[in-house]
Amino acid sequence: MNGIGPAGSAATLAALDAQLARNPGDRAVWHNRGVELRRLDRLPEALAALDRAWGGGLRAPETATMRGHVLADLGRFDEAERAYRRAIAAQPNLIEAQVALATLLPQLGRAGEALDGYRQALALVPETGALWVAALEAAKGHNDMVQLLAWAEAAEARFGADTMVTIFAARALSALGRDDEAYSRLDKALDAEPDYAPAHATMAHVLIRLGEPAQAAQAAMAANRLAPDDQSGWALLGTAWRLMGDPREEWLCRYDEFVMELAVELPAGIEVALAARHLGSAHPADQSLRGGTQTRGQLFESADPAILALAHHVKGAIETRLASLRSDVGHPFLARNTGQVAFSASWSVRLASEGFHISHMHPAGWLSSALYVRLPDEVRDGTGAGALAFGVPDAALGLDLPPRRVVQPREGLLVLFPSYLWHGT
Repeated sequence: MNGIGPAGSAATLAALDAQLARNPGDRAVWHNRGVELRRLDRLPEALAALDRAWGGGLRAPETATMRGHVLADLGRFDEAERAYRRAIAAQPNLIEAQVALATLLPQLGRAGEALDGYRQALALVPETGALWVAALEAAKGHNDMVQLLAWAEAAEARFGADTMVTIFAARALSALGRDDEAYSRLDKALDAEPDYAPAHATMAHVLIRLGEPAQAAQAAMAANRLAPDDQSGWALLGTAWRLMGDPREEWLCRYDEFVMELAVELPAGIEVALAARHLGSAHPADQSLRGGTQTRGQLFESADPAILALAHHVKGAIETRLASLRSDVGHPFLARNTGQVAFSASWSVRLASEGFHISHMHPAGWLSSALYVRLPDEVRDGTGAGALAFGVPDAALGLDLPPRRVVQPREGLLVLFPSYLWHGT
């Protein structure tokens, strides 16, 4: 699977159709057919299949949730919200529905309601550990640090000490300016569980805020030893080395070499195809975008010919460039270069007036990119508006550092870079 084209299988769909030919009233098969049609990007047919299952009496929370997904994909947001709420009413600890609703509401301009479903569910089914984790992730993603701390402390009171929960608490404390408390909690957690990489990475974050870059570098290196493919530790290590004036920052980041600018052919009709997928009215609360909209799902798994053509152009350009990179098994970026790429995530962003991206990095990535399809005049004129800046750390670290490299956007420009590099506009 390379992340290009619909994720569904025509063979699987044919097998489901054969089952329905034998038993047209099988509601579970109608549900499964709807799931597969959605994976094939055949949304109206997917909704029809799910409605057949629902209308036939399959009122399972999972079916309501899948209907919600398809309705949201079609831009029928009011109906999608009702479907998600129906699923949650039947099963409050259904994580998929809770996540979907909390993700949808901010894109409808209702970010203030996004965590309400978790609040209600935790009161109803507080014994569900996975629900607490999902709620903590949501509070962190929505940057509600007061709620995050309250939930972390409530989870610890209910289930006992847990290093994962301690990390959530520490991030909240740090964001609230209580870094000494965050350090103390992390220190105790690492004494109990010294091989937990995320705790070391969070400790590096806190130590940078406390003005201890040398200790932060040690914590980040510990995180990298334990989880070398997690980009968080590498991003924090680069920042710590920069604060120390350590030349290893250049070895790690190599902005001149690793920030790569490529030209990509833009297929006919691509602007129209992308615009048709921008159905929300506001940005997601848990992404880097501020002021604009973002498409749902995996863009490059669309069946739209223009989007598929763009995906193939992008993949070809990336793999051509990767072939020219030198090999270095001792470098966290170069060592992972196989010369081939698969798209783990793909989406389109449309910025509104004065929209921007906060500086961030991609923890689960290896190679990240930005592709410019259409630019407003004030960006196209090359005066610096909307420029892509590298090396400005996450604002949560409390630093005031200038960019290490700035790239001016232009239409058809694909910018590649290691996922651990801080980047924003």
